[in-house]
Amino acid sequence: MEFVKTGISSFDRLFAHGGYPAGNTILILGGPGSGKSIYGVQFLYRGAVDENEPGVLVTLHETPQNIKRNMRSFGWDMEKLEAENKLVIIDAASGRIEERGMESDVMARALDVKNMLAAAQDAADEIGAKRLVIDSLSVMGILSKNDFELRTKLLQLSGRLSAMGITSLVISEARTMDIGTNEFPVETFMVDGVIIMRLNTETQERKINIRKMRGTKHAMGSFKFEISDTGIDLTN
Repeated sequence: MEFVKTGISSFDRLFAHGGYPAGNTILILGGPGSGKSIYGVQFLYRGAVDENEPGVLVTLHETPQNIKRNMRSFGWDMEKLEAENKLVIIDAASGRIEERGMESDVMARALDVKNMLAAAQDAADEIGAKRLVIDSLSVMGILSKNDFELRTKLLQLSGRLSAMGITSLVISEARTMDIGTNEFPVETFMVDGVIIMRLNTETQERKINIRKMRGTKHAMGSFKFEISDTGIDLTN
């Protein structure tokens, strides 16, 4: 079995083989400000720069322009990676900006799982991508009419990602602090791995833990991390 580095060397050490099993689909759960999007982009950026593993980012939350601007603060030149065919950003966010006047049913079609993953597959084939990040799954929930429709989308997503054979991170908002302890959303059962990121809003302390990861042994417990000017790094 092959393994893929996480993009965070201190986090790699928590896995028996120094990273994720290649081809796994991993859910990243966390509340606002916990660092989920940075975690996803760091996985792609460091993979492209350090491991020569191209990646695809599907953004349903922020526009590519905002992402590129925000990530420059870490010294991450995403435009350069695009020019080198090491990164493709699929923009599924711009269309939901209200001033464009798009109706909700139009956006629902734009965020159709089959269409989105077909675009991701085409981009992955074009650059030989080894990594994929979808940010974020929560948008699908907002635009789903009911739980049945959301579960159908999640099943489609899980099946297609598994068939693609690319190591994938799927980011989603945690609805409560009990996620991963007393509460387990349906999406946690449809993936190979679950990583939970938490921010204590009173102490501003951030912690991360591996809830599950098929195909490898890993450390248990919560680990403190910080977001510095070079990205995410564990502090203990």
